[in-house]
Amino acid sequence: MFPAKNGDTFLVSCFGESNVNILIDLAYLHTYKNYVKPVLLDKNTTGESLDLMVVTHIDQDHIAGAISFLKDNGSCESPNIIEVKEIWHNSYRHLSISQHEHQLNKTEKEMIEKKVGYVERDYDDCRTPISGKQGSRLAGYLYLNGYNWNGSYNDNAVSYNEIPVFIGNGSVKLTVLSPTNIELNNLEKVWRKELRRTFPRMSLTSDPCFDDAVEYVSEYLEPKGVGVGRTNVSATGSIKKLSMSPFAEDRDEINASSITFILEHRDKKMLFLGDCPPSITIRQLEALFSTTEVPLYFDLIKVSHHGSQFNTNMDLLNMIDSKNYLISTNGSGHGHPDMETLSRIVDRKSTFTRNLFFSYPTPSAISMNKEDLKKEFNYEVFYPSTEESVIVHL
Repeated sequence: MFPAKNGDTFLVSCFGESNVNILIDLAYLHTYKNYVKPVLLDKNTTGESLDLMVVTHIDQDHIAGAISFLKDNGSCESPNIIEVKEIWHNSYRHLSISQHEHQLNKTEKEMIEKKVGYVERDYDDCRTPISGKQGSRLAGYLYLNGYNWNGSYNDNAVSYNEIPVFIGNGSVKLTVLSPTNIELNNLEKVWRKELRRTFPRMSLTSDPCFDDAVEYVSEYLEPKGVGVGRTNVSATGSIKKLSMSPFAEDRDEINASSITFILEHRDKKMLFLGDCPPSITIRQLEALFSTTEVPLYFDLIKVSHHGSQFNTNMDLLNMIDSKNYLISTNGSGHGHPDMETLSRIVDRKSTFTRNLFFSYPTPSAISMNKEDLKKEFNYEVFYPSTEESVIVHL
């Protein structure tokens, strides 16, 4: 778990005769430049590659660093940093938005490209961008540099399928839980509406520039349901009280479109939830494991949406459990992780100690790191004292 400020960046390395590496999201230029790039360069020198890169959804706290990486890495055929065998990323081209097969004329295309160009910024001091050169966005570099884009899904959207995907000569199994057609259809409606509003006199064609355009319009969409009813960490009350607090679900369509999946290697099983709301995960787990006794045990769970109280409820936690929970955020922006989520995780009977891994010592992480609470609720807290990566061995 790399220090990704208020975002997500994870690298899963599965060791065997040939190691398999999966990069999940890449939050910011700062994360990429200072932490991810050196690791990838080191892996390249030992003959390893990125077997898969998963971009769960197109919020900036998940993709901004990925844009810089794909720009730096250059052509898929002769990469500058590391070979990337496949990338999962759902974009305009994977949804039924295009209304016309003809291409835009040169003037129309240049107009869109100028408006939606990505300005690379690095907020090292959380205030001032230290660079500002405009270029393509994530989809543009995927297209330009010829990456294997959703190849396991025949170039269609990565979505729920009972049939798993195997990578690394079959040693790693990935079962995609979501999005389903429901979430993809909802996302399509949002993007279509915003593109029509942003480019009112432009036909929505199959031109590749619209892949960059949906990233642009999504960047400026107001998230739904974030920040409502947030608890002040300094007045949290008891864990038991917070765990039973009223729950309201995240209604954001982009978060709901997150690629979520189960990753299995040998006897280990991990659950990565992106920013997905719990009702979707519950529905998909029930569909896949209808005859399996709950709670379903995972060796590691990446907590949804940086520990937001709107993305983890007791209904979900009654279905899943783990010894290891990852919470990635420095708390900036929306004050994640919420004490409600952390309380819900630990306020369950268990025969084992739960480990809460935080990427930063946020106020809520520090509040949870009290000996009496850890003893009463049988959990441990881990976070770095300085900005550095958190490494979990399974």
